Amino acid sequence: MIYQDCLLNQFDTSLNKYNLWLQGITYSGNGDSKPAESNFPPLVSLLEERLVEAYNNADFALIKLIKAYGKEIKTKVDAKAFMKWLSDTRELKPSSRKRYLAILQAVRRDIFGELEIKVPQTPMAKPFTKAEVTRILAYLQDSKHYSVYHDFILLLFNTGLRTSEAIGLQWKNIDLTKKELHIYESLGRSKGSSNRRERKTTKTGKYRVVPINNNVYQMLIKRPKGGKDELVFTSLKGLPIDDHTLSQRCWRNTLKALNIEHRALYTTRHTFVSHCVDSGLTVAEVASITGHNPKVLLDHYLGSVKKPHLPEL
Repeated sequence: MIYQDCLLNQFDTSLNKYNLWLQGITYSGNGDSKPAESNFPPLVSLLEERLVEAYNNADFALIKLIKAYGKEIKTKVDAKAFMKWLSDTRELKPSSRKRYLAILQAVRRDIFGELEIKVPQTPMAKPFTKAEVTRILAYLQDSKHYSVYHDFILLLFNTGLRTSEAIGLQWKNIDLTKKELHIYESLGRSKGSSNRRERKTTKTGKYRVVPINNNVYQMLIKRPKGGKDELVFTSLKGLPIDDHTLSQRCWRNTLKALNIEHRALYTTRHTFVSHCVDSGLTVAEVASITGHNPKVLLDHYLGSVKKPHLPEL
């Protein structure tokens, strides 16, 4: 386009024409003219295409919000009005609006790219104390409804595995002789569906060896052994564990029954990291076990598991 305009002596020195062309917007007039309209499909269509490529709960929820909004979003003014609607009418938290804005910027940077949402800094995740962990596991072990999840949650607390890694753990990944787990896969949600799962690499794509303590070892040797490709942990129906159902029913009800402050199931990972560092392991050693970047581990996962004793001056 630029080459042709130069030949015709019609080069737009403002570059507006070419910038709009790159954004998929039909240009009409000179460099100061307003574009006629966008060539992009409707926002909902763009988001539905993303869902076909890879299912994402946030994308799905955003589609429902745009439909509820009921107005076309084609310009920067429209984009700003929609984000204001999310805040004023739907009263979404800044963190939720920021997550949705990131998605919208990915599909329509031309109209959402200049918007920004500041999220107040939240306190670092509060890990569970050893006493709380003991109470949680004891409750699950004796529970009529939730005992099936006891071993799974014991593993999470004592290895710091990601939930999808623990769900996908197979007997071939366990070496009881060396007392270690070999982690190189997870069982994540399938593309296009939140109900189906498919085997994937770990989040970082890296293989790591996770040592197991005596609690995990004793639990594993008592479990009925399956074939090497069979899952170590399943639901009562023999299906892969549904972490959403687990979180909303078993986990939430257990903490409520024990009068323990509610924290997400993923806090088992924070808890493992914090207690490992508190026991004397270095950040680098813990990061090699959990698969973190050491800086990420320090910034986002390390909580204080005991009050520091300050000197008396």
